[in-house]
Amino acid sequence: MKKKHFLNYVLSLFLVCYAVLLKAETNMSTLERISNHKVINIGYRDAPPYSYKTSDGHVVGYVIDLCKDVTESLKKNLRIKDLVVNYIPTPVSMRTTMLNHNIIDMDCSVNTDTVKRESVVLFSRHYLSVYTRFGSFGGSNINSNTDLAGRTVSVVKGTTDLFNVNSLNRLQKLNIMVLTQPTMKDSFSAMSSHKSYATAMNEVSLKQLIESSENMKGYQISTLTLGPPQDLGIMLRHNDIALKHMVDENLNTRFNRSDFKQFYEQWFNSKLPGKNINLHLPLSAEMYQYITKKS
Repeated sequence: MKKKHFLNYVLSLFLVCYAVLLKAETNMSTLERISNHKVINIGYRDAPPYSYKTSDGHVVGYVIDLCKDVTESLKKNLRIKDLVVNYIPTPVSMRTTMLNHNIIDMDCSVNTDTVKRESVVLFSRHYLSVYTRFGSFGGSNINSNTDLAGRTVSVVKGTTDLFNVNSLNRLQKLNIMVLTQPTMKDSFSAMSSHKSYATAMNEVSLKQLIESSENMKGYQISTLTLGPPQDLGIMLRHNDIALKHMVDENLNTRFNRSDFKQFYEQWFNSKLPGKNINLHLPLSAEMYQYITKKS
């Protein structure tokens, strides 16, 4: 715990110092800054299959690949032969701060597009739609919201899931004890160590954590969902219209390529690179239509 506090302190100090150094460039667009420095900084976090670092040090994932398409376009359009791509670990609670202080140029991980967030950041066209569900030990009865009454639910700090759990708790007076955690892995660990009765997170990440656990058959995912499906997109700086246009063009191209189904299956219905798990989440007709629809 002390190590986490120290790392957060160091990261906060880095943010302050870096922001001071970049103050002279605050009026420069992201594309201008990338063109001048020949560097792009991409935020990511440990959230397979969206983004993660393998044991050999490579940052990979479904969203990382989408962002790689963007970096290739930047090389071509900005005429940068050797564009340096930095992958920067970005805590979920600091992603908007790191974006708007020019620490990262894109957040290429799992990000829910909400009306509230659109007032401070931009989102690309959506790359996935997911429900938030509850993970718990097998045999737990989570069939309705009242089954959570008086229980402890772990959820990641700074997420839409936390907002929705708090709203549910307040509106239905369920007396849920909300246990906030810094990462999805920590939230799942709180449930698996009996600190919470259930954990709430997007169904894809929940499936990945269960598949990666030592006792994957000992857990279950609820059919009960928390709120409507969430639209996920690449997070960009507020008012960064030029970069958003480029990102959206690349996503449109990727989603309408003849090999898109194979690309999707690589991350959701095949063995994940660097991990001995398969999420077994094939591309449904509904999801295919959602992803490939015209923006």
